[in-house]
Amino acid sequence: MEHPGRRLVGALLLLTLARVSTQKNTVSWCVVSDAEEQKCLDLAGNATAQNIRGKLLCVRANSPSDCMLRIKNGTADAASMFADDIYTAGLCHGLEVAAGESDDGEDGISYYVVALARRSSSDLSLLEMHERSSCHPGIRTTVGWTVPIGFLVNTSQISVGEQCNFPRAVGDFFGYSCVPGVKDREHDPRGNNPKNLCEACIGDENDRHICVNNHRERHYGEAGALRCVAENLGDVAFVKETTVFDNMDGKNLESWAMDLELEDLKLLCPDGGEAGLHEHEKCHLAVVPGNGVVVRMEDKCRIWKFLERLQDAFGNATEGFNLFSSVGYGQSDVLFSDSTKHLLRVLGSYTSWLGPTYTTVLQAFECEGKCV
Repeated sequence: MEHPGRRLVGALLLLTLARVSTQKNTVSWCVVSDAEEQKCLDLAGNATAQNIRGKLLCVRANSPSDCMLRIKNGTADAASMFADDIYTAGLCHGLEVAAGESDDGEDGISYYVVALARRSSSDLSLLEMHERSSCHPGIRTTVGWTVPIGFLVNTSQISVGEQCNFPRAVGDFFGYSCVPGVKDREHDPRGNNPKNLCEACIGDENDRHICVNNHRERHYGEAGALRCVAENLGDVAFVKETTVFDNMDGKNLESWAMDLELEDLKLLCPDGGEAGLHEHEKCHLAVVPGNGVVVRMEDKCRIWKFLERLQDAFGNATEGFNLFSSVGYGQSDVLFSDSTKHLLRVLGSYTSWLGPTYTTVLQAFECEGKCV
């Protein structure tokens, strides 16, 4: 006759194995907005309806930083994050990337950050920008701040000193600029950021809202930074490689854009040279990767296999739920970027996904204490 204690141990072992099995078949996805939560719930419902192996749970958090902590401590398993958040998740919390977005091809490149100037500016060089004028899409943006300022720090043109005051260092370096949002209370609570970082800004048609971090400032965003250079109010604009083409051929009907000619503009290269507008692959400040799915190291394989099943079912859906569409959610790029064609498996570390140029740029900001 079997000993009762042995039966109890066996029952507990089976219960434990069942719990482990359930946990391994469940993916808790961290979301930070109502739209993300609703799309996550819709994805979970559609996955269940199609009998896709694995269960998706949606976990609400306050911010990407909150998601990082939840993934680290095991109360969430995965979250979609921008490239700079991926860097923080890896550097500060030891997290990794299981999958990355790709809009075309197999490299996962999202876009190139380039320095744009008028062709008539023959004496311009990215290695000699001191006291020149600059146009930025916005403060603390990847294109308009992180990449160009990181480049200037890494080439020893700007030194932020022990105080790690980037706005002050940038204001001291450029003669004048337009950096929308640099004087907003969020980014300048004490009102100490240099005034010259707003001198190339023009505000709205009534000369109001100058240097604000929205479209009321007509030099806000990438189109605004391009306009700033096109109208000769700045020497260089930091934009994506597609910005010029996105504002030509009737795509932007404002007078400044209608007058834009390709032959009037050029790219400035990191080595001090220059190139044509189509030569961004050899003349850029950084390659910025697509968004990625952040996970714990031990979950990389498990989460990828689950995403692969979801992608096979919903990645190219022409009817019903589509993994890469945000239609019906009130905003764009919900959970995944709308331009995503497929997800790539990331076998290397998070820095391999971010790539060398972008990782180097981000390292320039480490004095700001991302991990504090």
